[in-house]
Amino acid sequence: MAAPPPSSAGPRRAGALPKTPPLTPEPPTGSTPMRRGRLAAGLVVALACHVPATGLWLFSFYMFIYHASPDSLFMVGYLVVLLQLALFAGCVLTGGWLVFHGDRSLGLGLLIGWTAGIITLVVGTILILYSAPTDTAAALGAIHGLA
Repeated sequence: MAAPPPSSAGPRRAGALPKTPPLTPEPPTGSTPMRRGRLAAGLVVALACHVPATGLWLFSFYMFIYHASPDSLFMVGYLVVLLQLALFAGCVLTGGWLVFHGDRSLGLGLLIGWTAGIITLVVGTILILYSAPTDTAAALGAIHGLA
């Protein structure tokens, strides 16, 4: 009886199987692994920096809507814009630089914290605006020529 051809000899003669890639990708070389403490530190720093800018705006906007003190709102508006630009430079640009140069945890914490602060600013402004009494909203519309 003759030996079977090599292609049908069975799994033992086929050789070693190729290696499969790992299920979780390896972090890029030169970067540190994600650390929750550094991520939380970046979040806390960004949100703590947002407190003066966002709080100043929301308090002044509340006073403008409910107590009609327009003299301070516009100066505060310019100050808040300057503070937000400084936060953008401090959080987004620094956070992006940190992410691309190896410290992903702190960089992502700064980016996420800045985003959360901006969302808080927008949502707080909308909530104050929609919680205003109807006569105040009509008076604001008349002031700005909307009525």
